[in-house]
Amino acid sequence: MNLTELHLHWRSSKYQERTYRSYSLARAYRENGKNRKEIKVSLGKLSDQEVIQWKNLLMTIKKDDAFFTTLKDIDVVMHFPFLDISVVNEAWDEWNLDKAFVSSGKKDVDLSVISRILTINRCIDPVSKVQVSSWYSKSWLSRMLNIAQEQVNSSRIFRELDAIEDRKEEICDYLYNMLLSRMPDSMQSVFYDLSSASFSGSKCLIMKWGLCKEGYTNHVVLALVVNKDGLPFYWEVLPGNTADSKTIVWLVEKLKKRFQGITCTLVFDRGMVSDENLNMLEDTDIHYISAMDKNQIEKLVDIDFMAYSYLNHEIIEKQVDDLPGFNKLNQNTWYREIKNETSRRYILCFNPQLFKDQRNARIKAMELLSEQVNTRNKELEKAKNSRNIQSSKDKFKRLISKLKLTGLVSIQLKKKKIVHKTENGKERIVNTCQGIIKWEEEKQLTEAQKLDGFWLLVTNHNEKTGKNYKLATPDAILPYREKLVIEDAFRDIKSFVKVSPIYVWTEKHVKAHFTICVLAYFLNRFLIMKLKNKPAVLTNDILSHDSMYECLSECMVDLISIKNVNLKAYKISTPDEYQKELLDRLNYSHILKTRSIKAANDSLK
Repeated sequence: MNLTELHLHWRSSKYQERTYRSYSLARAYRENGKNRKEIKVSLGKLSDQEVIQWKNLLMTIKKDDAFFTTLKDIDVVMHFPFLDISVVNEAWDEWNLDKAFVSSGKKDVDLSVISRILTINRCIDPVSKVQVSSWYSKSWLSRMLNIAQEQVNSSRIFRELDAIEDRKEEICDYLYNMLLSRMPDSMQSVFYDLSSASFSGSKCLIMKWGLCKEGYTNHVVLALVVNKDGLPFYWEVLPGNTADSKTIVWLVEKLKKRFQGITCTLVFDRGMVSDENLNMLEDTDIHYISAMDKNQIEKLVDIDFMAYSYLNHEIIEKQVDDLPGFNKLNQNTWYREIKNETSRRYILCFNPQLFKDQRNARIKAMELLSEQVNTRNKELEKAKNSRNIQSSKDKFKRLISKLKLTGLVSIQLKKKKIVHKTENGKERIVNTCQGIIKWEEEKQLTEAQKLDGFWLLVTNHNEKTGKNYKLATPDAILPYREKLVIEDAFRDIKSFVKVSPIYVWTEKHVKAHFTICVLAYFLNRFLIMKLKNKPAVLTNDILSHDSMYECLSECMVDLISIKNVNLKAYKISTPDEYQKELLDRLNYSHILKTRSIKAANDSLK
């Protein structure tokens, strides 16, 4: 009896005014041009649940891959990371990044494939280069690319790092042209900054000892250029201890050489501002926007800032609307153009939130100073040995400097003698001291806080149409305020670099490592941009690539073994509603219909 030919058949009958149904398995056939039924098995009366079970059984048994088993015979043998990897892989393809790597056609595994593997690993689960091959074999990426682990070994990876560095300029060109084509508006302003990163080991040939934001350490320097949306398109790895202010001239020459006819505005932090740099930029065709150091504001702005001494951090929200001479850009920025006789354009800005933060920080520092002086005095009072007065004085001085209260307070030392009795009853005198805080006069405090909340923007966008600047004042301010995107970029880049161990030391390998880091950041940033462009219901709180990958990582491919029929098969675990919404927001829902599952299952037959 062939079960695939049967269907569930029923007949009704009445007995004592009640209707009954009896079920059977029947085979349909044609005879003399008419439909006929042949009852094969009588089942009798069935419950509603039994009817559903029989219908499902008969429907399933008609499928080619159907078989009978029990729950006890089913084992999940392995899990393979799938959905998070698939999303990054899809983003790589969306930007056609393979085209940034020219294929020679002579290699069994192209450079673009190795670069893709390294970049996806750096996004999802950063490991050292020697561990990438093992990670690759345990992820679904090896099945998606259909390239065996043996072909992605450590030796090949280290060889290809040289090739990646050789292609670095072409990669930059490709990203620049793609961004210019797809997002021309975002290339009107570009952001530039430097950051440092230390490496595991001590053999890195371009790593140097020096002062960086992490303190004195061996490090290298990364120079990064991103567009308005934070997507990188140019970078350089420099020897450690490279000063910010010394790179701007070099960068402009690099940009002009690499990208012919570039017309964007260079936005950089105040740490790179010097007269030499600004003069050089003014001799080029590249516009710039930056900010001046706080101690330069009064030299460049002919304004008596004491006129704003009435501002109070507790009611600044009410006072700021009447700030004389200023126009409102948004709730955090008021501005005014500053007239001057030079070709540079200065815009004085006031940020009420910055004003509050600086005032509160100073108040907090004063409170902290009192607490730490009291703590130090208690320690000095319990001294068992005489203390050096000059040493104590220097420690208090360093504390004042650390809290940025120099000029507002001084600590006078009062000598004190403490008498201790020894175990044999003799007296021993210990010379110590006590710190006494002396706050300076009110006018010193007023002088110190008069620039709170103010910052000064400088630009060479000075072209005019009539009496008005071609670049309106708000349009000059906003790009600098948007420089936070590059600060986010460096936080992400450095989080990749901190992964230990890295185990690359040659100059080419170090630079190639950073290229992979930048490509990974490019894809991460792009995916988050896509999420922000589409509203969410369930996944509103997913705002970073880390949280996105964490959610997606729970959807894996399982290798299932069915023992009673000696069968193995791959199957995607059912995605939940959160994962489905993320895929929808990314326009990647088609990922779940991947052909790699069928191909992998075919390979098991």
